[in-house]
Amino acid sequence: MMVSLDFWFAVAYAAVSLAFIFRAQRFQWLWATVLLWLGISALGARLLPGMWGFTHTGPLFIPHFYLTIASIFFFIDDCSKTEDKKFWSAGEYAGLTLFAVSNVVMTLAFVFLAGVVYFILPLAGSVFAWVALLKIYALKPIYWFVLQGVLMLVFYLHRVVVCKQSASLFSMRQMWAGWMVAVVMQAVVAVTLIFERSGY
Repeated sequence: MMVSLDFWFAVAYAAVSLAFIFRAQRFQWLWATVLLWLGISALGARLLPGMWGFTHTGPLFIPHFYLTIASIFFFIDDCSKTEDKKFWSAGEYAGLTLFAVSNVVMTLAFVFLAGVVYFILPLAGSVFAWVALLKIYALKPIYWFVLQGVLMLVFYLHRVVVCKQSASLFSMRQMWAGWMVAVVMQAVVAVTLIFERSGY
């Protein structure tokens, strides 16, 4: 069976992310991610035997799901308020900070859009919207990885180039602004996918 390019991007995303987490010795984050993958695989094997499980590629398409939930250990163990109480800081872990914060912001934006589709769109229109959102998150996760990369770059440029501060700093205002950027980016991609599917 031919494996899609999205699968290899997902595997590379997971491998690189876990390698950086391991190098930083954030082992709780690392093992929580692995355990979540094992748990989702085991649950899927029981609910969808023959379609989902340890020997299937499906669970490997959503590494960002496992990494985002498991990053709670990073925020608890490594992030603390600065002396002026204006920012949160993860000390020396600038790269991991950008990665963890962008993952959380992307996920919150996705949940918001899913809520909009569920509560606001009529049933006929929501079918296409759900398919588009599912593509972004799980079926073609390369969209997610690219958008997250863009968001990380925006965070880096804002913090380091504009504010002349360490990339390991972040604030609620930054996360709020990043959330709005993520909502717009995901909405644009979703609408593009809907029109693409409709043949426009």
